Amino acid sequence: MIRQLAFSVSSEWLKQKRSLTFRLVLGSACFIPTIILLSRFRRSVDLPALYRTPGFWDTLWVQTWESMALMILPLAIMLLVTLITQIEDRGNAWKQVLASPQTLATVFVAKLIVILVLVIELVLLCTVAIYVCGVVPPVLVAGVNAPARFPLAHFLARDLAFLLDVLPIVALQYLLALRFRTFLTPLGVGLALWIVSIGTMSWSYRYLVPYSYAGIDYLAVEYRRQMAMPARPSAIASGCFVVFTVISYALYVSRRDKG
Repeated sequence: MIRQLAFSVSSEWLKQKRSLTFRLVLGSACFIPTIILLSRFRRSVDLPALYRTPGFWDTLWVQTWESMALMILPLAIMLLVTLITQIEDRGNAWKQVLASPQTLATVFVAKLIVILVLVIELVLLCTVAIYVCGVVPPVLVAGVNAPARFPLAHFLARDLAFLLDVLPIVALQYLLALRFRTFLTPLGVGLALWIVSIGTMSWSYRYLVPYSYAGIDYLAVEYRRQMAMPARPSAIASGCFVVFTVISYALYVSRRDKG
């Protein structure tokens, strides 16, 4: 079973290499840090004072993840999940996949693993881009001192929290992408839920919207906002992921037309 799953994951990984997924991951991860870097070069006269501030890395992190947590990461996940799930739809290859010697559970889990690996890759590349954004100006601009030590362990812990926060988005978009064969339908539903999550961020029951946990986590930790929750955002998000994944698998295996 494990060997078959490993072969299936390898096959799914090779298939996604011919798509736009890596460019989507790289572009999403580097988009905000690149904008920040270019804006700092435009105001290079302010860089020496900026690099002397004690909370330099924390400020850069907050600036980057303000857009990542609330906008870029959810949108990138919606696109990634739909692209990976519907590779066979675009190539009319579902019959070949289902005729291969692998179970439906293996196909389902293999695609989900590839999606999760790409999401992890996106978040980690964003952290790398933040580091590059911080260390490049001192190399290119005279009079700018190198920043303080990069707090890698702290940022990796925050990466893990955000990864858990976005798991419901992964699971629900996966459910939608398996259910609907058109690219726009799961993307449209996801966008609607994302807009609802932004609009209800000040609502007492904001945690009922499964796309809101990354934004809640960001505001609660980075801005110290008091946000009443029955549990930590990552804990609720993990529970939602399990529920949505089980429902998604049940709907997938019980559907007569699987592609």
